[in-house]
Amino acid sequence: MKVILHQPQRREIEITGGKRLAEIAKELDINLEAHLVVRDSTILTRDEFVQDSDVIEIFPAVSGG
Repeated sequence: MKVILHQPQRREIEITGGKRLAEIAKELDINLEAHLVVRDSTILTRDEFVQDSDVIEIFPAVSGG
């Protein structure tokens, strides 16, 4: 799968095999409570399975006011 990270600069990573999002986050050392993960314009939850053929994007969550 292709993983596009937007933090703070854009970079792309290839990961082999399908995995649950929680496994991908652990592998990339990403805290899912501080990031949004998107596949095809849909936000994913930590239990979602990501196929080998998918492209996901990871964005840092921004808060404040």
